Amino acid sequence: MSDSETEADSPVKSLHYNRPAYITFLNRTGYPIDIAWLDYRGNIVRYIKELASGGVYHQNTYFTHPWIAWHSRTLERASFGGKKVFQPQPWQGEQHRTVVYIDRPMKSLLKLCLQTVKYLVRGDVELLEIPKDLHGPLKKRRRIDFVDYTALYRH
Repeated sequence: MSDSETEADSPVKSLHYNRPAYITFLNRTGYPIDIAWLDYRGNIVRYIKELASGGVYHQNTYFTHPWIAWHSRTLERASFGGKKVFQPQPWQGEQHRTVVYIDRPMKSLLKLCLQTVKYLVRGDVELLEIPKDLHGPLKKRRRIDFVDYTALYRH
């Protein structure tokens, strides 16, 4: 994954597929999100594109299969209970799916403002009449490299 923020965690990837988990993602972010699985090599495999705010997505998965989500347009990472990566719990005979809430991460006012300016200004940020120490953070653009599962398995 290529991301302007450094991930403090060690590389995350799927380990095995012997304990199923049944989950339902619920988008509470207020904006469309993409949801992806981290495969056995740690590659990002997008499973859903632009799940609407308030949208629900059911997924059969496995205990050691991690999931991530991001804002469909700004690529800002979403969170699962304050965590950047969701690790499912194994199914233990429950008659219902585990509901997984996807939320906006907590950010400082500065980060929120920088994110908005990045979205609105696509050109040369050095032409803006703002403090020069904001130019560097505004030039950083986020990128997520993934394989699109939905495109691979269309019928």
